[in-house]
Amino acid sequence: MSTARGERRLRLAASRDLLYKLPLGELFELPGRPHVVYQIRSYASTDNQEEAVLAARNDVPFLFKAFETGQIGPKRMAKMHGGKPRMATIHEYLDWTVTAQEAQEDDELDFGGFRIVVVLPRYVSHWPYPGSLSNREGKRTHPDMGAPLPPYPLLQTHGRPVSAATIRSGPGYLEIPFVATHEGKRGRGYCRCLIEAIEDIARALAVPKLMLCSTNDAVVKSTWHHLGFDFTSEEEMEHWDIPHSDLVYLQNTTQMHKDVAPPGQYRSIIIKQGEYKVRTYIRYDKPLTRPRLHIPPKKA
Repeated sequence: MSTARGERRLRLAASRDLLYKLPLGELFELPGRPHVVYQIRSYASTDNQEEAVLAARNDVPFLFKAFETGQIGPKRMAKMHGGKPRMATIHEYLDWTVTAQEAQEDDELDFGGFRIVVVLPRYVSHWPYPGSLSNREGKRTHPDMGAPLPPYPLLQTHGRPVSAATIRSGPGYLEIPFVATHEGKRGRGYCRCLIEAIEDIARALAVPKLMLCSTNDAVVKSTWHHLGFDFTSEEEMEHWDIPHSDLVYLQNTTQMHKDVAPPGQYRSIIIKQGEYKVRTYIRYDKPLTRPRLHIPPKKA
């Protein structure tokens, strides 16, 4: 390995260690979003990658389905090439990403450092009995993540994740190659909650930028623009010193970015009714709005 490349690898490894320091499996509250919580999960495995992949596919099947539907799988691709060297399939990219497979050789793709962020429905009992878990104040598990005050009642969830993304920290950015919402839960704002959760993580890491890999679909790109992302030029990538080789870069995709917004200004409110008690938040500063993205029509 050349000296320059070796130094690059060390720099990337140091930046990816930041994400490792955040707690796994803990539930975090999003102020102003009382119906959801978010959680960081890891499926990284050095012992049994197959089991780790199966666990991830069982927990967030929609994340895989969103990208694999209609695509050629690895077995068919291998058969088509007769065992000869071939390009990796999207199925393999997803498996390597969610299990954070690190490169062993200089010419291998490096998927080390990834975690999964999930948004889950929050459970709050509307008929708690005195002294129940649903009638107690929780604790903040990280000083820079989640709502500004301890949750009340303590955070609980029911059901399975409704939205998920793979994230990895880099020098000055969080990388987001895969994002998906459950097909039965789309159009309800869960992806916006997911992006807010990722921004919350970025602020905890003091990372100023999100780097998103978007499919080349006009509707999808317009959605990301509405959520605060802009197209990233090659000049900007060079200026920020982010080569494509540092990212999970897919064919037929567009690189987009977003500057991480400062935290919103919220006022906490306690709502009481009998034994029922819950802390919620009202935002009093004005969130940033984005103009509609104009995408020129394709030439005939």
